[in-house]
Amino acid sequence: MNSSLRSILWEIRIIILFYVIGDWLSTVYALPNGQEGNVLLSPLISGSGIYGLLLLKLLFVALLLVNFYVLNNCRHEIAPYLKEGLKSSVAILGIVLTANNILVGLYDWSFLGSMFAVLNA
Repeated sequence: MNSSLRSILWEIRIIILFYVIGDWLSTVYALPNGQEGNVLLSPLISGSGIYGLLLLKLLFVALLLVNFYVLNNCRHEIAPYLKEGLKSSVAILGIVLTANNILVGLYDWSFLGSMFAVLNA
């Protein structure tokens, strides 16, 4: 299998588009209308600003690159399924986070916040 950096970056392009760029830009857009809803990220953004979040996302992508390199070179029969599951779950998470942030920016409403409020009630 080809596991060059370029091929791995191409494989995770949807993750980069939505989880990194989309979520980060939509967070920048939504923050003036509310606060960061993630209790783990809120102190990071308060302390180091929105660029701290971007750095954290880039570090996450670096970890993904290492994982994809390992999975691409793994001969175990489950490796392709692990890779696809990882890629799909992070891409879906990025799409959901981006959509939620856009709703917060446009309508000052978070479907994730509403969902967690119902679950905690």
